[in-house]
Amino acid sequence: MNNFLDLSKFKTSSAGTTVESDEALLDIKYTFSKVGWFFITFFGTTQTPKEISFTCKQTSEEFEVLTDKKLIVYYMLYTRR
Repeated sequence: MNNFLDLSKFKTSSAGTTVESDEALLDIKYTFSKVGWFFITFFGTTQTPKEISFTCKQTSEEFEVLTDKKLIVYYMLYTRR
């Protein structure tokens, strides 16, 4: 099994910044409901983000926005961060 993120699944910035680069800023958005807070508080589970956006520090361009649940789970599982 591959333990590394397949960068071909993601876009890059015009400066060549990738989703794993130190030059990428992440903005992770979650949806929280009362039920979600219950599970986080009492069972220590975490929710999958509803959206992850990546912005290049050099160009300030938002070069990738993940909203597909499968791609978000894949990113969260294999990222080095």
